[in-house]
Amino acid sequence: MLSGDDMGCNMPVEQRHLTDRRTRPTSCLSRYTLTGRRKMARRRNESVNYYVDRYEQRYVIILGLVLIMCLLDCGLSFRIHEAGGSEINWLTVNLMKSNRILLILIKVSLTLLGMVILIVHKNFKVLSLFRTTNAIYLILAVYLILTSYELYGVLSLKSILFVP
Repeated sequence: MLSGDDMGCNMPVEQRHLTDRRTRPTSCLSRYTLTGRRKMARRRNESVNYYVDRYEQRYVIILGLVLIMCLLDCGLSFRIHEAGGSEINWLTVNLMKSNRILLILIKVSLTLLGMVILIVHKNFKVLSLFRTTNAIYLILAVYLILTSYELYGVLSLKSILFVP
């Protein structure tokens, strides 16, 4: 077989020794996490368990709603506790008595961390059965129910307490 030089053309010889970056899956955090363009899987065989660079706007909205409801949950819990209600979680009870700011910071930080982890893994399945996006929507629904219940409780307490 003739080489490029034998055929009369001066084609460069491949001298790269780098491994193909496409042989391993994309990590959840990379230099393209905020600047990349990929919103979906690149290959046909990647229907689940893959990361993306950009996330749909709905996940940013859900994250914001959950954080707002987390703060609302803290405030409503304080109101209910002040009106004579009780808290089931002993850590929350102790922090509510000693350091409310620390309680809010811990609660919001843990909620934010958990939601970010779920959103980063939005295209994954747990045990090949349960999509992570279902967990994201489930948390949103639970917070909606919880804050609605607490808001109803606070409004009921106010109407009972302020009846002449």
